[in-house]
Amino acid sequence: MKILILTWRDIKNPRAGGSELYFHELAKRWVKLGNSVEWISGRWKGCEKKENIDGISIMRVGTEMSLYAYVPFVYRSLKEKPDVIVDNENGIPFFTPLFSKEKKILHIHHVHHDVWFMEMKGRGIKDKLIGLFGYFLEAKVMPIIYRKIPIITISKSSAEEIEEKVSKNVIGIVNPGIEFVKHKKIEKSKKPTILFLNRIKRYKGVKVLLDAVIEINKKIKDFNVSIAGSGDDLEEMKIYAKDKNLDNINFLGKISDEQKKELMQKSWVFVNPSSKEGWGIVNIEANYFGTPVVGSDVSGIKDSIIDGKTGLLFKENDSQDLANKIENLLGDKTLRNKLAKQGEKWAKEFDWNKKAREYMDFLNKINRGEK
Repeated sequence: MKILILTWRDIKNPRAGGSELYFHELAKRWVKLGNSVEWISGRWKGCEKKENIDGISIMRVGTEMSLYAYVPFVYRSLKEKPDVIVDNENGIPFFTPLFSKEKKILHIHHVHHDVWFMEMKGRGIKDKLIGLFGYFLEAKVMPIIYRKIPIITISKSSAEEIEEKVSKNVIGIVNPGIEFVKHKKIEKSKKPTILFLNRIKRYKGVKVLLDAVIEINKKIKDFNVSIAGSGDDLEEMKIYAKDKNLDNINFLGKISDEQKKELMQKSWVFVNPSSKEGWGIVNIEANYFGTPVVGSDVSGIKDSIIDGKTGLLFKENDSQDLANKIENLLGDKTLRNKLAKQGEKWAKEFDWNKKAREYMDFLNKINRGEK
């Protein structure tokens, strides 16, 4: 089968996140299963226009935003049309029904409605206009254009939200997997350590974590917090931490896979305070490396964390509740070990090879014209 993936970034993009990892891991396995995979995404300064990565033929055009205008013309120029198009919506879809007659699916990690407004707060007029336009396209235009197109998503809660706000055409849920890597066992750090690893954007909840640390500092005097990742709000969060005299916060920036493995093993608690996730691959990765997770009780995160078994859920944006949950874990070794063991068992259910086959089954059905 010839598969075309349309998405705003690819795995080498400096701003790549969970969505790019998800499709790259699936696509390279589809290639190994005998399929042809092409990928069109946006460019960034210094990137190659065309590149083959893990058997995936990647073409980069425009920027992350102008890409959407270029894609219809690039698509028409393709010598061979795909059997199936994967139209990946990262807030805005590519509106493929308007320029392509080939079979297609709309992939939605999660609905971005509230994220658009959260990211607009305090921004300049240009960013606010972009946000409003994005919201209009996703909330008003997309449901009309894609009303007959099958949809695949990554969690039960995302599926429920999509059916409520976008379309009833959700045909499948394929959770992300993780890489089952061999690794040397590393002991937990002697000093209590909390880890955040994600993109640093407003809706990812870094400020909620920092406010929770302010509360924890009143009761626990000797612990560290590592914040790994980059993003639009990194500098703002550094300033906020400095203003609040949070000397036990370490901003690490973007880290390597080896550093991630080490940090996830050494940390006592992993925190995911995001207000929105399609799933939360990092939650499963932390569990795999033997670390319980404290996450927001929101769509996606509540699917990847089993409350009371692999981690704990806290009330969205409630820094005091987050502080209480973290304090509970830091002070209770028995509970930490219990959640860690159950988390490791839970993580083993999410094998990328299995997930690639699950998604491929849906693509085959679409290609055959089955419902």
